[in-house]
Amino acid sequence: MAPAATPRRRAVGEGSIYFDADKDRWVGALVIEGRRRKVIARTKTEARQRLDALRREVDAGTTAAGHGNITIGEILTTWERRALGARTMSPSTRDGYRWAIERLSAEIGSRRARALTVEQLEQTWDTLANELGRSSLIKLRSVLGQALDFAMRRGTVTRNVAKIAELSPEAKRTKRRRALDADEARTLVAALEHERLGPMFIIMTTVGIRPGEAAGLCWDDLDLDAGLMAVRRAVRLENGRPVLVEELKTDRSRRTITLPTIAVDALRRHRHDQITERVAARQWADDRLVFATTEGTALDPANVRRELARISTGAGLDVLKPNELRHTAASLLSASGVPLEHVADVLGHTNTRMLEATYRHAVQPSITAAAAPMDRLLGSG
Repeated sequence: MAPAATPRRRAVGEGSIYFDADKDRWVGALVIEGRRRKVIARTKTEARQRLDALRREVDAGTTAAGHGNITIGEILTTWERRALGARTMSPSTRDGYRWAIERLSAEIGSRRARALTVEQLEQTWDTLANELGRSSLIKLRSVLGQALDFAMRRGTVTRNVAKIAELSPEAKRTKRRRALDADEARTLVAALEHERLGPMFIIMTTVGIRPGEAAGLCWDDLDLDAGLMAVRRAVRLENGRPVLVEELKTDRSRRTITLPTIAVDALRRHRHDQITERVAARQWADDRLVFATTEGTALDPANVRRELARISTGAGLDVLKPNELRHTAASLLSASGVPLEHVADVLGHTNTRMLEATYRHAVQPSITAAAAPMDRLLGSG
């Protein structure tokens, strides 16, 4: 604990710095328009820097009146309740915002908003770079920036340090998801033939539905005689447990897709196998689910990832992640000359922006685009 210090006499308007033993912190004080304003810091040097920043705001006439003690955490809480709460978004997107808000609150939530400097925020990014990847840091910066923009419009803060502070150059860049080429995809499909979840992975590889959408397929979503699959549900984690829901990521996610023959054949075999499995089990939790555990419950994403990793490495491929099957579908369709709007429709993208960043093709809509190319590429009669 630092010793109590007697502040030296300062010129009018210069403010004072002293150590508060009760708080175990250094305090800087300045009188603004008859009101005593304070900054609090762990060190005397930091207190002086914060006091200087406050003084510069006073000199520039930009101090936000009445909000001197508001914290970053308070701004995040108000923004989440009044602005973010009114937005329409998927549960997974909302969960992403909630994660960012909780992480920011834990890291810098107690800091006074007006005293947070660019350098301090950059130090926070540098520290977090030891744990998080660059994409996660970008998410945190974006959320903080949106919250501070909200606060600026309300006159709570005078500038948005999140838009000025740079991310750490040491931040790990997210490893780009790979996609299988046609030969690798054939190898995978051959390895999936006798696997319990093989039909699920075949569908994901051929029409690129999301892992949660595949896990959420129900038998009434399928018309195998017509070769059609409706994407209307998904499985998501709630309190750590997989739950079947009717909420999808975007409005465009709700779609009907013409399946390639290879997928239809796999689903017919799977239906026969599941009926046999259900009879043997005697008790089955949910007979709506196309893909389920051996007890008929919704699949846990972690178990799905482990199964795909086991199958892919057993086939002599690198470890595959479920989302990489979606990327494989997009890659193979694009390589076959399918226009990006066709691919976007099949995958349930809202637009072609993400696809255009990787595949530079012209666009026109169709939802039957996956069937014929995948049958040609992956070899069903």
